[in-house]
Amino acid sequence: MQILPSSVIAQCDGHEVLATALERQGYVVCPDGLPSEIAGTLMTYLEQVDGGEFHAATVGRGDDQQRNRFVRRDAIHWLDEHAPALAPWREWTEALRVHLNRRLFLGLFSFESQLAHYRPGDFYRTHLDAFRGEASRVVSLVTYLNPDWQAGDGGELVLHTDLGAIHVPPAYRTVVLFLSEEMPHEVLPAARDRFSVAGWFRLNGSMGERVDPPR
Repeated sequence: MQILPSSVIAQCDGHEVLATALERQGYVVCPDGLPSEIAGTLMTYLEQVDGGEFHAATVGRGDDQQRNRFVRRDAIHWLDEHAPALAPWREWTEALRVHLNRRLFLGLFSFESQLAHYRPGDFYRTHLDAFRGEASRVVSLVTYLNPDWQAGDGGELVLHTDLGAIHVPPAYRTVVLFLSEEMPHEVLPAARDRFSVAGWFRLNGSMGERVDPPR
């Protein structure tokens, strides 16, 4: 297991830190990167989501979506874009979207996000969040809602970089950003219930009369 020192930012005190690291290496790992008040908002929302509101995750998009338990076994719940309780989360991600556009000229148009629940033994095999030139996801964001996560609890996110595999424990308030088309990654089996929020900053893929929905 390896966490490359250059990939980890000890003090993540603003969107500029995330943008600079993303520009430099295409990914960034920021322990305690999610502000406490935003994490608290997400925890409260999670506690109010009934277990029945999670559904088995699929692979693929649109008409090609299918469930494949050999690839992934987590359950997901799309965040309600209009829930008043999530206003702080929307404001934080919107400010990040605007900053990334201003700094890196990415043309990010929208953001979508979901809760993911990995039960003991659940995993997600190595994959990309977008295929080069065929999807509108540009930057992936992951943050974790697991207080008191211990080393033996498993469930690490593994980023497969050109310099080797980076194992990221799903510790509370850790933020990970990476380029969706560039970074193969996986989630190792968890030994306890593991919760995260995964989101994607997207381009506007609408053409003519075809509206490209966020998901």
